Amino acid sequence: MKYAITGHSEGIGQGLYDKLSPNAIGFSLSHGYDITKKEDRRRIISQVHDCDVFINNAPAGIGQTYMFIELYKQWRNDPTKTIINVGSRIAEIDSLPEDRIQLLEYQADKLILKEMSLRVPPSACKVNYRWFPYVGTKKILAKYPHFTPDDYITIEQAIDIILS
Repeated sequence: MKYAITGHSEGIGQGLYDKLSPNAIGFSLSHGYDITKKEDRRRIISQVHDCDVFINNAPAGIGQTYMFIELYKQWRNDPTKTIINVGSRIAEIDSLPEDRIQLLEYQADKLILKEMSLRVPPSACKVNYRWFPYVGTKKILAKYPHFTPDDYITIEQAIDIILS
């Protein structure tokens, strides 16, 4: 099985890439792929035709949803293909507390990704949506230094959820 992973150069994406290599190819901003740009999404799609599973992991705002929609249009009639969209617990929350209002746009982006994942027309291509709470990546632990291990899951746990 061959995998393609967006956001593969750090955090969860890097963990996935390391676990699945040598059967994985990666696409990340630090390697010249910005999924918020249509031309970069097109370049990615042209390079993943021989992949079986596409893990749409890069947290790139609405770009993550566009990446999904554009790839789905290409893969929808192929029963050997699977797209896994990585969401967030924030899409499960009805409203944000006042002290988290800065996450409103992130919540909207993840809600759109979730809804699109669950509402695409039935097709041969499998579409999975995976979400979880905070993950103890370097970025999250730096942003929330007060977190204890009870406040997040490990990268390995997130990988297990994505691949389940």
